[in-house]
Amino acid sequence: MAKLSLWNPWRMLPVVRNWDEDWDELISFQENEFDMYEEGNNVIVKVKAPGFKLENLEITIEDGSICVTGKIEEEEEDKKRKYYRKEFRSQSFTRRVDLPVRIQAEKAEAEFKNGVLTLKLPKTGESKPKSIKIKPQG
Repeated sequence: MAKLSLWNPWRMLPVVRNWDEDWDELISFQENEFDMYEEGNNVIVKVKAPGFKLENLEITIEDGSICVTGKIEEEEEDKKRKYYRKEFRSQSFTRRVDLPVRIQAEKAEAEFKNGVLTLKLPKTGESKPKSIKIKPQG
C-alpha cells in the first residue's frame, strides 16, 4: 500500500528569519529578475528565464514599455506510468516595464543564452543627450 504525504505549499518558500532583511529575497523568488541599464547609445534589458526555451518567450515593445512573456506547457501525464510524485507543471510569467527613454524598436536585438534573455535597444536620436548653446541677445 502506498503512503500519502501531505502537501505543504509553504515549504517551497525560502525560510524567512527577518521580514525586513529577507523581503527582497522573497520577492525575487516569485518573479523573474529583470535588469535595465544604459550602455553607450543603447538600453540593455536582461531577464532571467531559467527552464524556458527561446520558442517559449515573446517580447513586445509598445507605448513606451517593454513586455516579456514566457510560457511552458505542462508535460502530459502518461497513463501507463505509475507516478510516485509529479511536479512538472505549466509555468508562465509576464513582466511589463516602462522604458526610461524612447528607443528604435525596429533595430532591437535579442539574445537568449544560459537562461538569460538579453535585449539591446538602440535609443532614438532625440533620447541621446544633446548640448544646446545659448545665444546672447543683442
